[in-house]
Amino acid sequence: KDNLSLLMGCIVSSAACCLGSAACGCISSCCPTMRSSTTTRLMYSGLLLLVVLISLIIRIPGIEDKLEKFPGICKDSQVITGKLDCKSLGSYLFVYKVCFPVVIFFFLMSLIMIEVRSSRDIRGGLQNGFWLWKYLIVIAAIIGSCVGMPDDFAYPWMIIAYIGAFIFILIQLLLLVDFAHTWNETWLDNAENKDRSWMCGIAFFVILDFAAILVGNILLYVFYTKCTGNGLNITVITINLIFTFVSAGLSILPRIQEHNPHSGLLQASVISLYCTYLIWSGLSADPGQCNPMFKNETGTNGESISNSNIASTCIGIAITVFVVLWSVLQTSSNDYSKKLGVGGEEGALLGCGGTYNDGGNDAVEEGKPRVYDNEEDGVAYSYSFFHFMFMIATLYLMLVLTDWWNANSDDKQTGMYSKTSLWIKVVSSWLCYLIYSWTLVAPAIFPDRDFGYS
Repeated sequence: KDNLSLLMGCIVSSAACCLGSAACGCISSCCPTMRSSTTTRLMYSGLLLLVVLISLIIRIPGIEDKLEKFPGICKDSQVITGKLDCKSLGSYLFVYKVCFPVVIFFFLMSLIMIEVRSSRDIRGGLQNGFWLWKYLIVIAAIIGSCVGMPDDFAYPWMIIAYIGAFIFILIQLLLLVDFAHTWNETWLDNAENKDRSWMCGIAFFVILDFAAILVGNILLYVFYTKCTGNGLNITVITINLIFTFVSAGLSILPRIQEHNPHSGLLQASVISLYCTYLIWSGLSADPGQCNPMFKNETGTNGESISNSNIASTCIGIAITVFVVLWSVLQTSSNDYSKKLGVGGEEGALLGCGGTYNDGGNDAVEEGKPRVYDNEEDGVAYSYSFFHFMFMIATLYLMLVLTDWWNANSDDKQTGMYSKTSLWIKVVSSWLCYLIYSWTLVAPAIFPDRDFGYS
């Protein structure tokens, strides 16, 4: 209960910062001490969540009928004619229009924040403040985009989105593999240096993960192969199982562990569990007979209408948003920026230089706001790379929310199924296995290179 109260207090504090420094200081004094670098990333995360929420709301069936009752909004309103084409609400095209100005905002911020090395830079104030204006500008831009953006722009915008989403998927998979390695290394070090009971924790999660993988694949065989022409589904599920056994076997080979002593089944189980989820998510998006969630019905005018399983869709989007936010916040830190080659001890183009100084509680004076500036001597994360990650994350979420829709298609209405979505997720799972396997075999193939394993 106390933790929940603290969390709610900090959310209110962040929202108060939109109203100005006075309100921010007043309310944040009720919260535990927080770094300005933390509150800044929370506020930008809130902006991304706002975009996702708007995109989900406009996809609610019947939303266009509700809006037509309000005067001055819709073009064909019976009360007062507005400028918004409400009939396009609920379409993939409208999600494109909502996300477009947000991507441009993060792109411009990424350019502006190049080579910012401390909060004392004049651009530091722009990064860490003016929240009310930022939110208002983005919301106004979204409204303008929805009203004035031509439909013909959808296809080139889709091409740009695919490029950005591909980059984001690669970074996200690299981060997942790094997370699995870091988790295993940390717990093994604790078991060796602190308490052997950490080994029990590793064993517990290994057993839990592999049990979930086994059950998940059995369920996939049971529910997603009960149809004629089920060869594709059987092949995809079988390949996933083969990759699971191969990655687990590689992780415990003596030659692999000779060059990477921390290699083990925990990493393999985490990777395989996530890849199994991707396979399920992909098969659930397949508009075919083998998908038990897919139902194709005929509308009143004879058109084909696909009904979706709302529960599975909401679960998928929730997991996606969580993974996206976690990926963005992690990769923007100095440590991960250096791993990705955009930061270094002397700084890089994206501005990861400087000496980071955490002022701690000593930086907070009595009666002063409890959000303190911890970046006067050096930024805690790359400002420019942070916004770049948010830009490609928005592109990725835009495609996820539109089920990887083909803008050349005449069908602009939302469904939850597409072959593109199926193959994006299946190929992503295979790519994840490939990246993880490479991190295992690379130190053995190139023993003279330093891969950071002890």
